[in-house]
Amino acid sequence: MTETTRKELIFIGLGRMGAAMTEHLVEQGYTVHGFDVSEEARATAASFGVDVHDSIAAAISHMEGKKVVWMMVPSKFVDDVLTDIYANVQAGDIIIDGGNTFFKETLKRAEEAASKELEYVDCGTSGGMEGARNGASLMIGGEAGVFAEIEHIFAALAAPNGYARVGESGAGHFVKMVHNGIEYGMMGAIAEGVNFVETHADSMGIDICETLKPYEHGSIITSSLMSWLSDSYKTNGYLENIAGEVPKGETEMEMEYIVEANQTPVLSAALDQRKATREKPSRTGTLISAMRNQFGGHKTINKK
Repeated sequence: MTETTRKELIFIGLGRMGAAMTEHLVEQGYTVHGFDVSEEARATAASFGVDVHDSIAAAISHMEGKKVVWMMVPSKFVDDVLTDIYANVQAGDIIIDGGNTFFKETLKRAEEAASKELEYVDCGTSGGMEGARNGASLMIGGEAGVFAEIEHIFAALAAPNGYARVGESGAGHFVKMVHNGIEYGMMGAIAEGVNFVETHADSMGIDICETLKPYEHGSIITSSLMSWLSDSYKTNGYLENIAGEVPKGETEMEMEYIVEANQTPVLSAALDQRKATREKPSRTGTLISAMRNQFGGHKTINKK
């Protein structure tokens, strides 16, 4: 067993996704040294066996030998976290960014890490909190040799056949960005379609919950998104409390970048659809917000 194949790593960011991922790792026998700025998040992670610490430096220092540091933090905090990581690691150590980082920023950070003789791996993570807890979809970019060293971690975190090294540095976050664009289009189509069914429900005696059963099971449009929307309808009062406005998310800037290439009219329409709800809230906006909240605990705007 080499240093990086042992079941041990440092995990920075123990929020919704990070907590679920570290719990999944602990269950599979990993030693996880964790840190989060939130005392509550640290306490929650400690309750299921993460070795939590009150600083990044302390978390890193408790892993002996070659370090593997996984960041799971909002993209706007990555540079601050990296500053602390760089101060506490040594040449040859491995840093993984598992968040929603814009791929061009990842390319710059990979170059900076290389100048410090550090290895930098980017990992687009999908599947929401359920995937994080039980098996996620992981899109990984970085050098093939480095990926091989730490592949066991991705295998432990991913759904069966749910991870792959998709290319060199930046490729993981690029592929995840495109995935998010596809997701925007799918969510928009599902929300519009179900809203259209709703508008005809009274005249045709349609039961929405019953309608979503065949949509959700075995149809061409069967998907996690459809299941999450179905769950929203089944939860008493859930949809009624969500306003028809889709908040601006962490990935919207990336979607603007893709749209500028003029190759994605469906994404362009989905992006405009979301923006329009901020000017004129709609039932479609409510359904999109419900799906976002179901899979990722994303912010929703509640009715007053």
